[in-house]
Amino acid sequence: MEYSKKMMSAFVVLASTGLFAATAYQNQVGFITTSPKQMAVVGAEGQEIVFKTSSGNEVLKVTAPKAEIWTPAGDTAASLVDFSEITTAGKYQAYIGDEPLGHPITIADNALEDAAKASLKFFYFQRASTALEEEYAGEYARAAGHPDTAVKYHASTGKTDANATFNGSKGWYDAGDYGKYIVNSGISTYTLLQLYQQNKEYFDKLSLNIPESKNEVPDILDEIRWNLDWMITMQDDDGGVFHKLTTKQFAGTVMPEKATAQRYAIGKGVEASWNFAAVMTLASDIYKAYDAEFASKCIVAAQKAMNWALANPYAVYEQPSDVGTGSYTGATDWATKLWTYVELYRVSGNKEILELLKKLPINRKKARLQSWQQNYMLGMFTLATNPDVFEQELVDSATVIITSMADDFVKSLDNNGYGVALEKEDFYWGSNGVAANKGMVLMHAYILTKDEKYLNAALGIVDYMLGRNPLDKSYLTGYGVNPVMNPHHRPSQADGIEAPVPGMISGGPNASATDCAKKYIDSKAVAKSYYDNSCSYATNEVAINWNAPFAYVIGSIQAIASTGKTYDVHTPVAASYELMSIPAKRAVRVAPTNAGKRLVIRGQKVQVEYVDRNGVKSYFNLGGKRIR
Repeated sequence: MEYSKKMMSAFVVLASTGLFAATAYQNQVGFITTSPKQMAVVGAEGQEIVFKTSSGNEVLKVTAPKAEIWTPAGDTAASLVDFSEITTAGKYQAYIGDEPLGHPITIADNALEDAAKASLKFFYFQRASTALEEEYAGEYARAAGHPDTAVKYHASTGKTDANATFNGSKGWYDAGDYGKYIVNSGISTYTLLQLYQQNKEYFDKLSLNIPESKNEVPDILDEIRWNLDWMITMQDDDGGVFHKLTTKQFAGTVMPEKATAQRYAIGKGVEASWNFAAVMTLASDIYKAYDAEFASKCIVAAQKAMNWALANPYAVYEQPSDVGTGSYTGATDWATKLWTYVELYRVSGNKEILELLKKLPINRKKARLQSWQQNYMLGMFTLATNPDVFEQELVDSATVIITSMADDFVKSLDNNGYGVALEKEDFYWGSNGVAANKGMVLMHAYILTKDEKYLNAALGIVDYMLGRNPLDKSYLTGYGVNPVMNPHHRPSQADGIEAPVPGMISGGPNASATDCAKKYIDSKAVAKSYYDNSCSYATNEVAINWNAPFAYVIGSIQAIASTGKTYDVHTPVAASYELMSIPAKRAVRVAPTNAGKRLVIRGQKVQVEYVDRNGVKSYFNLGGKRIR
């Protein structure tokens, strides 16, 4: 006991004399001159923090406010120190006394531009079926891998000719592996299309240094086109869309050209078909100004996919027993259907589509943060930002859904020492994707209301991902003082280069990791449950569906700062398509009683019970609508 008292006494002396150093966590990349600027400081409550230029001139003094707990960071309270008064571009450093606090601070009008460009250039580095030339890839140049010109059909596609092949070239590798998956490509592609649609003036001029940079099409659209071209190859002759294109098992840790196992189209289902239809519809609108023939191809493909999905409501994808690549099962098909109807009505004004849309639920109870599994909010984004297209009731409902969700995020900032709109339950697989998608909701709320609380909260998400977190980690490879160095990403692991491919967002802390990161799980500080090691796919893999929303948020913030403009929701819709006929009344499709399907009576109604290979039951009405 006496020893403990002495130790405590020494601690108090050190703290009172300023020898016990404070710790600061901040955006390590930079701050836009006119934007809010904050850092989370631990151990400095009530102390004076001085900001100086790189030449030592004092420009601002701030007293660290009351320290607050942010539950995901554990029980160490932090003071959220604001230095927004500094609006002159330059290099700065914070101090307590004579001791530097945190990392050097960069302030500039375009402080986030390089990081935003890198998060988009990541998609170029993920290109399949092409070599990456040194002119565009620098030291990360590599040979072409996966030409995918002779892709076989797995039996799960329904094709019976074991020797038949098709050309499934182009597209982006989905994540740290070499697979290409429609449902994940869909939300990623849509997110980037929205980024362009809402910030055209900025992205029309932004060069990404890719092979197409010298043409007349904005670079971001050229990059997206690489993936759209692949997605179109995944549509079967009957309109249905194959679920994924992969080998039967994951490749080893080798460069793309060394992964030469046979590739297959695997499965065909409503999840991929509805998703494909929504994305192709938006693409048909945006690309019409640059390539009318391609735009027409997209809208026709979208309608064929929709009609196939309507005619095959029970075609839910199941992972075949001989396939071990990502399953991407469990997507909410009715939410993706709603998203498709919204996009199709937007570009066509077709009343039949509107009536189908109105039969689906549009209310706050159904709202879930967007992900590859849950596309509901994607439909809400389009509804709310097109008040001149949709009926006022639909627009108002979608607006309330978006702003209510965003308000919940903003409310979580109360008494939050890190200023980050993340809760303890957000730290599961891909927590950085959760963060970025929250930022996307906040940006839409800002577009709809022009209330800066939403914009500032979205900026807080960016600051968190670039270093304002309890690990002092920039989760964007190649950027920041302490960036991710060992992502689970096969090219970065196999290329012999110390630094990973730049511009990749790591999955982030995961309090339920079961791989080598398990020993780093901290149930009392979930935001620290992370391991910067390539062995940890659960915390350190990269994926296009995490990069895309990050690119959307950081790109939108920089675009607004650079142009001084926010997307006008009254922007006219460019495309106007006449849709092919939709069956006015589909025949009632009673599912066959074999293959895990049978008729049952539930709640005094006849329904179709579907049991998948894992014994999971789903129920549908006789018209094919899934019952929750």
